[in-house]
Amino acid sequence: MKTRGISEIQGMEQVSKIASKGDLPPRPEGGWFPVDLRCIDPEHFTPCDLYRKTKQNGFVLFAQKNLSIDRPTRDRLMANDMYYLYIRDEDSPVYFDFLKNTLIEIVRDPNTTSKKKAEAVHASCQEILRWTFEEPRAPFVRKAQEAILPTVSLIMNDDSATKHLIRLTAYDHSTYTHCTNVGIYGVALAKIFFGTGSMKKMESLGPGFFLHDLGKCRIPLEILNKPGALTPDERQIVNRHPDDGRIMLAESGLLTDEAKIITGQHHERDDGNGYPLGLKETDIHPYARICRLADVYEALTADRSYHTRHSTFDAFKIMHTQFTSDLDRKLFELFIQLFSA
Repeated sequence: MKTRGISEIQGMEQVSKIASKGDLPPRPEGGWFPVDLRCIDPEHFTPCDLYRKTKQNGFVLFAQKNLSIDRPTRDRLMANDMYYLYIRDEDSPVYFDFLKNTLIEIVRDPNTTSKKKAEAVHASCQEILRWTFEEPRAPFVRKAQEAILPTVSLIMNDDSATKHLIRLTAYDHSTYTHCTNVGIYGVALAKIFFGTGSMKKMESLGPGFFLHDLGKCRIPLEILNKPGALTPDERQIVNRHPDDGRIMLAESGLLTDEAKIITGQHHERDDGNGYPLGLKETDIHPYARICRLADVYEALTADRSYHTRHSTFDAFKIMHTQFTSDLDRKLFELFIQLFSA
């Protein structure tokens, strides 16, 4: 393995922070959906009524539609470990449109710094994918695809913002955070591989990278987060998620050729020991190889129920020595460039 960029990688460990807000986000309950306060921009009016959950598990109105939550109020809530407000189920389409339109506005604003753009994009992608994985209904999946495109545009057009996004990749074991990070890595690597003039291709590829693990919605949580070895029956259930993901995208009307390849092949290996089809070498598409590489790296550097995370430097050493049958060596060298200063 070439050592280009390794010293920069070691230094970058000092600036990479765990994007943690304490406990995992609350789950939807009884027609109420939690919304991340980081995605409520103080400079925008609220898209719908926002509610606060009480200690008695009731919900009280916190901010009416078309009012704004000023920055001091938002910061005060977060300082007191209140990171989520709630909206009603029927307001979810309005909220999704708000996220998408706010994201487009921020990405296109020439007065917003690359760092601020990256922070907004990363928080919004996690929020969008959290909703999608918790409620994988067709309308949510379609809205998620629309909202992912501003992120693809930012990565394609702003190298500085891409560097900030790489630094922001969060370390936890939630599926939606994993997919956010793999999506960022995948688009950034594809940009290097296919070239900066491939925007049209990226608009098709991007959603595939971000939604590659959609099929995991159908894996029981006790299996998905199991700390020990899986039984043969449990492994069979896990190995179905590429096919389940393709089915779910097809049901949503979003199964493009690119998404079909990425979702279906991202666990295939050159030696034929991957799944679900046991493809070998040239039978595995470059789109899937890019996703596989990003997937392996993210898994190694994330805290999981079955292992603690590795540093970027150690993850690259492991990938070089232990994943020789998994990863394309040329792509691996290009991937390392993403982490260079």
